[in-house]
Amino acid sequence: MITLRRSEERGRSTHGGWLQSAHSFSFGDYFDVRHQGHGNLLVINDDTVAGGRGFGTHGHRDMEIISYVLDGELAHKDSMGNGETGALNSGIIRPGDVQRMSAGTGVMHSEFNNLQDRSTRFLQIWIK
Repeated sequence: MITLRRSEERGRSTHGGWLQSAHSFSFGDYFDVRHQGHGNLLVINDDTVAGGRGFGTHGHRDMEIISYVLDGELAHKDSMGNGETGALNSGIIRPGDVQRMSAGTGVMHSEFNNLQDRSTRFLQIWIK
């Protein structure tokens, strides 16, 4: 059964003052037994990242990760060479852009707000 969950009802978390997140499903420090993902859909986070801040290099595996930028710019680098100087894919994700990263057997990546003077807002979606 699909349940309508309004934006103001989502779980909230703040990390170090630079990340504000609204969670549709249990994630990280936010846990709600009523909202544990939907089938293979594990995560839908609405994240706002302060200027020049972001997620350092970290790993994922066994999932597809989709990033959709709503406002600002997100700089992405990964162990597959995306986002490196001279790479085919620049690694800069702008409003309206969608990035899909396959983390099958494992990938290391980082994501940073590419703008120093304003926040970036994006949706982060994980599918097992």
